[in-house]
Amino acid sequence: MKKILSKLKLLFPTLLLIISLSFVLITSVQAGTLAAVYVFMSRIKINLNGTSGQEVEMILAIDTASAIASGGTVTIEFPDTEDNFWCRTAGALTVTEVTSSEADLSGTNWEIDSGLPNSGSALTAACSIGGAGTVDTITISNVGALSAGTTYGVQVSNGSAAGVLGTDDTAGEHTLTISAREAGVPIDSKSFKIYLVTDDVVVVSATVSDIPSVVCNISSNSVNLGTLYAGGAYATGTHTISTSTTSSGYYWAVYGTGDGSTDAGLWNSTTLIPSGTTATLDLTNASVYGFGMTLSDPDAAEAATVTTNFVDTTAGTFGTIDRLYSGAKLVLYQNGTQVSTEESTITYGAKAQSAATSGSYTEYVYFVCGGYY
Repeated sequence: MKKILSKLKLLFPTLLLIISLSFVLITSVQAGTLAAVYVFMSRIKINLNGTSGQEVEMILAIDTASAIASGGTVTIEFPDTEDNFWCRTAGALTVTEVTSSEADLSGTNWEIDSGLPNSGSALTAACSIGGAGTVDTITISNVGALSAGTTYGVQVSNGSAAGVLGTDDTAGEHTLTISAREAGVPIDSKSFKIYLVTDDVVVVSATVSDIPSVVCNISSNSVNLGTLYAGGAYATGTHTISTSTTSSGYYWAVYGTGDGSTDAGLWNSTTLIPSGTTATLDLTNASVYGFGMTLSDPDAAEAATVTTNFVDTTAGTFGTIDRLYSGAKLVLYQNGTQVSTEESTITYGAKAQSAATSGSYTEYVYFVCGGYY
């Protein structure tokens, strides 16, 4: 009996030591925090279902705080209450490593240094639909080794046959969790909020007529430049954008659709009033025509910055825009915290060339807004 008691006295401390070591081992593998991350989305409108005209693409930039071994995965997880909205159809997605994006902030951790590497096999991506105990998830597989201090970029979009991305049906904040994983275990991760709006498109319209007049109408998602006349003076119209964030900064980028093949600008099925290939347009010059835009500085005393080509300090000079998400241009950004909501006035300018035909002209200017975390 004494021998049994003696063995038990030795056994209990041993068990306590094993339990303590197990706790240390368990806590030591909890995920760290990503050093930097942003998501640059092609659309921020609610309830996009991923069909033609409602496609959703996104560029993810991540800088891990830890080295990640080859063969891991990178995931984007969405809120549990938003199942079947972010992943509209489960399946394979199109995935491409990218080395830059228009949302990059030069000289910071939010500037992509390298495309997301693969492990020897090509990167693959898929989205899955959440259910009981699971959430909508985008998973990028066959990821190569990641070095701490390097910001990697990758773009995902609808698959050729299966996976379809969308957006939630509610305007406002939505929490995303980005994780870099080894063998399914998160090594570095970070959660942050993005913002969806009811409508992210401003419809800009104008009429070219032989009788010159200007009528400007301003609304939340449409701007009427009034009446333009062929070879005549330029006309303008305005609306505002505003930004409020508690993160480390924000950005606004824009792109257009134009004639659907050559350039952004006002289009009436036969004639394009182009945005052009130059960085800016001086529409006070009699030989210059086209379509462009400027932005006002929302906070002269703070850190917000209007991109050089789009500043509104020279009357009649406008920055040019490009077509499609791939041609998006950064127009306004802030690298730093802000103390209040910021508002910028967007001014569109257009002048018709002498050969412009009469009729109604339209351009769809897409706005993309996001934050730095």
